[in-house]
Amino acid sequence: MRQVLLPYRDARDKGPYDVIPASGFWLARLRSDEIPALPALGCHLVVVLSGRIELSVRGDRASELEPGDVVCFDVGASDDVTLKWPDDAWLFFVSTPGWVPEPGLVQVGSHHDLRAGRPLLTWIRDDDGRSRSEPFRWPYSLGSVPPVDTWPTSIGAFVTRRQYGWEGYAPGVWHNGPRRQFGITLNGCAENETGDGTVTRPVTGDVALIDDVTGAGHVTRGHGDRWMMFVTVAPGDLELVPER
Repeated sequence: MRQVLLPYRDARDKGPYDVIPASGFWLARLRSDEIPALPALGCHLVVVLSGRIELSVRGDRASELEPGDVVCFDVGASDDVTLKWPDDAWLFFVSTPGWVPEPGLVQVGSHHDLRAGRPLLTWIRDDDGRSRSEPFRWPYSLGSVPPVDTWPTSIGAFVTRRQYGWEGYAPGVWHNGPRRQFGITLNGCAENETGDGTVTRPVTGDVALIDDVTGAGHVTRGHGDRWMMFVTVAPGDLELVPER
């Protein structure tokens, strides 16, 4: 097992969306015995959103993964990998055929803000020129992972990092999402405000679909050493519904 540093850029850089090539993604809530065989899944990245997971390679002593941790697999060798957890875990899968990150050191700070239980799933969207926030419901079964060729399609992914400081939430500016994308908090926390007056406070393991590419946009006020993974949704893919 190697530690790797995912390629990342400053959070203020809204540039290339395909630093990490991606072909599909899936959100799941699984028991340990429900995870499919990784080679059959064709998956390279697994993001832990909730739960604590034991990872072992070739039977070696297990490492513990917690919310915000990302596991990268070379699927040709992933028969050697075992993932176990006692209860349910929320996981976000990203398929990146033919790509694994270069070796490096992991230095992402501590996961000091962890949400117990299910992650916060927030949909930030444009509503006739004014942004609004509401919970979203994943439109597929959360209890199983289908073949990767049925997943919603991504046209790329990337990771950002920004040190906002520790003196409370840093001031932000109103802005649109640069593209329709999921934002997954890997470390740190923030405060998102939308035009309807709703304020959400995502922490490690929380997910937002940033869908306000038009209109007045939203404002993000960061706190601490904040790492994010963004997974871009292909145009016309993935129809969400609000959680009722």
